[in-house]
Amino acid sequence: MRIASNKIKDIARFFREELTDLYGPEETETLLRYCLEEFLNEERFDLRASENKTVSESELLRFNFAIKDLKKEKPLQYIFGRADFYGLKLLVNEHVLIPRPETEELVHLVISDVKNAGMNDPAILDIGTGSGCIPIALKKHLPAAKITAMDVSEKAIETAEQNAKLNAVEIDFVVDDILQPAAVKDSPQYDIIVSNPPYIKLSEKTGMNKNVLDYEPHLALFVEDDDALLFYRAIAEYAQKMLKPGGKIYFEINGALGPETRRLLEDKGLKNPELIKDMSNKNRILRGTR
Repeated sequence: MRIASNKIKDIARFFREELTDLYGPEETETLLRYCLEEFLNEERFDLRASENKTVSESELLRFNFAIKDLKKEKPLQYIFGRADFYGLKLLVNEHVLIPRPETEELVHLVISDVKNAGMNDPAILDIGTGSGCIPIALKKHLPAAKITAMDVSEKAIETAEQNAKLNAVEIDFVVDDILQPAAVKDSPQYDIIVSNPPYIKLSEKTGMNKNVLDYEPHLALFVEDDDALLFYRAIAEYAQKMLKPGGKIYFEINGALGPETRRLLEDKGLKNPELIKDMSNKNRILRGTR
């Protein structure tokens, strides 16, 4: 089935007929509004005032494709090919995660700490950069910072480089595997290391939504149950070599593994590891000092 005509009111009717059973009335209306604003390039679309207006054939085709994808529970960000993060527009695709609000909190904490400490030009490393959301947001708000970002995925780095250009920032992107890092220097290089590594246990898949499991890269999401802190251990060991004395390390973490992750940092010799709760009052950020 396809949309009956190129009138806005018929597009809206078809959205509701096809998607309400899956998403519910309220979320369907939200999805409709986002698609109208995106495809018709309008910031605040007034559906009632525009229902008798028509769209072009190419625009109508985009609505038809969007409905097909939404019925498969494809995230809207992947349909649009972009996501909003900390006031920025970022390209996203199947090679990178959709940036989350919790990661915005991580970025905000790093920016606040740098400014409160009066650091002028900190050297910052982001590990597992994905779309580049963390280093790009940091560079936008800390323009004097010297920022490096690494990821094991070449495709993710390509996307991150595109996002850096899109947002007019300069970041040094590196393809490297933190589990077997090649770029280890003889002396500490960084004032800050930040990371949102894979932290969801494979056993937690059963409680996750189809829109995540079917579309987001599992490489960036999951770890084996018997070594759920694999990446935190590797990054903590890396930090002991690459983080300057007194330098800070920041992690986004699995809220169910807060105490275990904090103890790991203590065991690796990092001082004063502090669990910080997110907007949902879950342990979400861990901050420590070398």
